[in-house]
Amino acid sequence: MDEVSGDGHAELLDDGTIEIVFVYHNGDEAIRRAKQKTSSTACLGSQGQEVQ
Repeated sequence: MDEVSGDGHAELLDDGTIEIVFVYHNGDEAIRRAKQKTSSTACLGSQGQEVQ
């Protein structure tokens, strides 16, 4: 991988989405958004046990 430098920030939006912004020194910009899926069941580990 090539080394890069720049700046960035993250913000939690009102709808629960996290938005992450990367601004590189060469002028490029990348914006990523993620929203957690809700589930009505407990999370299970790789062996089927409940994870707390």
